[in-house]
Amino acid sequence: MALSTKYIEDQYIDNLINYKYSGGDNSILYRFIINPFCNWFVKYLPKWLAPNVITVSGFFFNLFNLILTIYYSGWKGGKDLPAWVCITCAISYTTYIIFDYTDGKQARRLNASSPLGLLVDHGTDACTTFYITIVGGSFTYLTEIYQYLLYYFSISSTFFLNTWEEYYIGELVLPEINGVAEGTLFTDILFILSAIYGKDFYWKEIYIFGKHKLTISDISSYFIFFAGFIFSLKSLIGVLKKVKRKNLFDAFKTSLMLPLFILSILSVVLLNDSIIVKEYPKFFILTFGFQFAKMMGILQLSHILYSPYKIYQPVFLIPLLALIIHSLIYYFYGYSLLVPIDTLIISVFVWNFLSWFHFVYFCSEQICEILNIKRFSLGKKYENRPSY
Repeated sequence: MALSTKYIEDQYIDNLINYKYSGGDNSILYRFIINPFCNWFVKYLPKWLAPNVITVSGFFFNLFNLILTIYYSGWKGGKDLPAWVCITCAISYTTYIIFDYTDGKQARRLNASSPLGLLVDHGTDACTTFYITIVGGSFTYLTEIYQYLLYYFSISSTFFLNTWEEYYIGELVLPEINGVAEGTLFTDILFILSAIYGKDFYWKEIYIFGKHKLTISDISSYFIFFAGFIFSLKSLIGVLKKVKRKNLFDAFKTSLMLPLFILSILSVVLLNDSIIVKEYPKFFILTFGFQFAKMMGILQLSHILYSPYKIYQPVFLIPLLALIIHSLIYYFYGYSLLVPIDTLIISVFVWNFLSWFHFVYFCSEQICEILNIKRFSLGKKYENRPSY
């Protein structure tokens, strides 16, 4: 992972300069509530405020929630959360969503739209996949890794396939009911229920079909998993319908990174005896969350540049294959390969975080240099710059 890595090759610079975003949101909640509110809200924002500042501010609202819930509920979860924490997180998450919708409106208002803005927006959304897993899991009082993984696989798979669809079709149009707008409402309802009833509500056991006894926490995990499956299926069908037959193999090949990613996670959970998996499931989610965020950043960048999705690189494959090989050896032979599994998990976390940060910093630096823009300010040459 060299510091001199060029994320944008010379032959794709013109594609970066000429990129124009295409997409939309057909959500009922967005059209009738969120969009009118954001159109009103953006009018009161100062014109010196760069859109990326709005986006990153939303990211820090999420980061605040993440720290707050880990502090009060622990790395495993299941501890009582004060009502004020629940309400605070509901407000913070709603603010993030408002900012997420408003940054683009501010960009268009100031003629400051750029591919960098799209990447920053998409990057914060990619980080939300592990944020909402950990924070949402805290509020629904999850304690077992399988519960967290139902959340995480649902959210991350939907996000991956939506972005994958955008890469092959050229645009992203969210359906009438989707995980962003309606998903926010559902998440806020979970927060409020936790503030009112606490863990007694989520740990209440009920019988399903008169046979299977599940807690409300379990039911919420299964509901999110199946909702994510439906949203993912929509993207999969969309690509199959619109991609030409000769490109289907390429589409299939690029999508294989998702099952490999999931397989590496499951290999650790199912084939090892890990203290981190049992007692620190939130840290385990974070370990893979940053890798997923970079995977999505590279995919979004490939969409912007109209370039091949070069995902099968050592920076991605080494940690995944190391975990799979280690897990198989431990399962069949009963000993760890070189280092204990928990040491390997921590090493993979450090690797993935540094790899993600490397991409965020150096890719944005390249884009700023090419487009003559700044990350978090409009710049003196802003008014003379064309709208991307």
